[in-house]
This record gives sequence, C-alpha cells and structure tokens, in this order.
Amino acid sequence: MKVETERKPGSQVILSVEIDADQVLRSIEQAYSRLAPRVRIAGFRPGKAPRPMVEREIGWPTLRQEALDLILPTAYNSALDEAGLDPIDVPRVEVQQFDRGQPMKFTATVSIKPEITLKDYKDIRVPRPRTEMGETDVDEAIERLRARFAELHAVERPVQAGDFLTVDTHILKSGALLIGESQTDAQLEVDKDRLINGLAEGLIGQALNETRDIRLTLPADYPKKDLAGSDVVFRITVKSIKERRLPGLDDDLAQQVGRGQTLAELRQEVRDELQEAAHVADEQRFENEVLKALDERMEVEVPEALIEREVSRRVRELELRLQEQGVKMDRYLEYTNTSLDVLKAEQRPQAVQKVRLELALEAVAEREGVTVSDAEVQEAVTNALAEDDHAGHRHEDLRTADPVRAYFRQQLLMRKTIDYLSSMAAPEPSDSSDTMEPPQAAKELASAGKSASGGERRTRQKKER
Repeated sequence: MKVETERKPGSQVILSVEIDADQVLRSIEQAYSRLAPRVRIAGFRPGKAPRPMVEREIGWPTLRQEALDLILPTAYNSALDEAGLDPIDVPRVEVQQFDRGQPMKFTATVSIKPEITLKDYKDIRVPRPRTEMGETDVDEAIERLRARFAELHAVERPVQAGDFLTVDTHILKSGALLIGESQTDAQLEVDKDRLINGLAEGLIGQALNETRDIRLTLPADYPKKDLAGSDVVFRITVKSIKERRLPGLDDDLAQQVGRGQTLAELRQEVRDELQEAAHVADEQRFENEVLKALDERMEVEVPEALIEREVSRRVRELELRLQEQGVKMDRYLEYTNTSLDVLKAEQRPQAVQKVRLELALEAVAEREGVTVSDAEVQEAVTNALAEDDHAGHRHEDLRTADPVRAYFRQQLLMRKTIDYLSSMAAPEPSDSSDTMEPPQAAKELASAGKSASGGERRTRQKKER
C-alpha cells in the first residue's frame, strides 16, 4: 500500500491510496466466491458451470462492486493507520482505478480535528456574582402564587381590565361580514398584551349582553395573510363577565398552595427557593464568563463536519420534543412558516459556538491531564437510567452500549474541565450581582455536564412539594 496525504483548508485531508494488483485480484476472487453460488445456469448443477459462463451471468459491474465492497473498508482503515489520522466524519471516497492486473487507486477526503492555538488560560480571573433576594422579590413571587390560585366569579357590572369574558364575535370588512371569521362562546381575557392592539381598550366599559362595534387595524402578522394589515370592525356581544378574585394574604394561602401552615412559613419557603434559583443563575453566569475568556484565548478553524453534526443534533432534539407533544416536524415547519433549511441556518450560530467551546475544553483537558475513569462513566450512566422510567428492559443494553458510554464520557470530561477552569478563575468571593444572560452554548455545555455527573455539583436540591 502506498499512501500520500494532502492537507486542505477546513481541517480536511485528502488521502491518495494505491493498492497492489495482487490484493485487487484476491478481492475479485473473494467476490466471485460469494456471488457464484447464487448463479443458476441451465444444464449445470450448482457450482459446476464453467467460470466464464458464471462471470458473464454475474456481470463485471456487479462483480467489481462486490470486490470493492470487500477491499475498500480494510484499505481505508489501513491508510488511516499509516497516515496517523483520526477522522471525525464519514469519508468521501472516489475510486480512480480498479481492474484485474492493475493496482487499485482511490482517494478519500476526510475531516480531522483542527489544530488549535490556545493562549495561556491560567490567568483567567472572574468574580463570582452573588445575588441576594430581598423582600420585594418575595412579595412579587407571593403575588404570582395568589394569581395562580385565584377564582373566577360572575359579575353584572361593565367590563374592566383583567376580566374574563364569554363573547360572540364577528369580523366585518367594508361593511361585509367575513365568512369563517365568526366565533360563538369564545373565551378571552381583557388583557391588552394578549389581544389585538386596541381590542382590550374597546371592550372596557361594555355592559353584559351589549353588542359593540370596535374598529381596529389587524396586525401585519395576522394568521390570515389576506387580512393582515386590514381595517376591520369587531362586532362583539358580551355574554358573561367574570372577575378574578385573589385569595387572601394570610395563613389560608399557605395551606391552599401546600407550602407550610402559616404565611411566614410560606414566605420562608419562597425566599429559599428564590435564593436557590439565584445561586444557580449566578453560577451559570460565572461559568459563562470563564468560558467566554477561554474562547477569547483560542484560535481555530472549526471544521464544517463538526458544525453540521451539531446542527443535525439540534434539529433531531427539536423533532423529539415535538413528537412528545404529538406534533410532526413538517407540521411544525408549516405552523411557523419556515423550512428545514431556514431552521438549520438559525441553529448554526449557536452550533458553531458550542463546537468552539468543546474544542477549547478538550484542548485544556489534554494539556492538564483531565481524564474520566470507567467507574465514573458507569456511575453517570446508572444515575441517568435510574431517572428514566421508560427504559424498562432496555436498561442493560443502554448501560453497555458504546455510543451511550462515549456520550457520558465526553460530558463528564467537559464538566471536569469547566470545574478545573472555574477553580482557577475565582479569586476572593465577590458581591457582584451582574445579571447578564449567558449564551445558550455555555448553558448547554454546563447543563449537560451536570446531568452526566448525576447532579453532584448542585448545592441544594429543591424540596419535594
């Protein structure tokens, strides 16, 4: 075997491979041995017909393809070993020559992990934000709880903001009633942030059983494209008015929501929960700043293969979430008025950022000797499967499956490396309470690592409700 390599931009390598004629002949003989028993020629018992007749029946294109299928995988893997390459995607193979008495020549274009230039990262210093929740935060959370447990009561007064109405609606354009745009016993909340601009204001003051015409301009994103931006009249008859009555701010509220026996106990539970959420958000912001500083110290040409793989993973993940909700991907694309290509393009920036972060973290792990043991992988897989109530008899298969173990090993490595960088980056505790939202790529890396480690880094678990 002769192997020549040519490096191309984008972390691609072209392997030019030549296999001697003897190996080509052996592969053709093996292919013939596999195909010949399937051939039936009149007048001959199976396997007794002359070879020229059998080969004519098989046909050279079929025999050649079978021989290629036999020799190519071995030749390609041997070429990789000789060149010392570790590809990250499926190769693009082109056969230039394959025939009896001739050496085989083919090229394989592969993507490999890129060369990374990583500056010194041990000088990264990031203050840890520490957000403290105050009484105002607790008050707002309590009010949200009260709103969740509010009750609706029928009233006979005119409509006010925040009321819940049962209405009959018709839409008129240029004085004509629009077919298909009428609703009977429709439910709506008089909330200007939820209704078409101007509709909530037009309803306020309307009496029970009154019919009122409200002139509006439909928004540009109105679902019916032919009506978008049109001047119309909403003819609305109010059939019932209900107001939302909040529960009292007392001990009964705590008992109603199941968070203690007294209002004081409820406030303490809410305060603890808010503080825990703030701590998690602070830690995420801190880790994001560490990863951002690491990214600024790295220069790399991200291979297209890795980007496409991450984009595909994100699309598959979205498709699975949609399936859980009973929605097919093609229907989702129709609802959102988009296409698969547009969806992939939208996912690309975050995919690029995530791949960059993973490459940077892998480089740090290699330099610092960060490793993951088989026992740690086993524990992570076991913990994840213990949380999955739907795996059933598939648990054992998943526990030993190479792709599953490889996934958890990678996520644990990311988590360990983030922890290593964080331990170096944090000086004295800081009172900073920066509220910057971390990019999605950093969130995903951190959350995936925490999930893989069984959540052992969580400071406090939420109380069972």
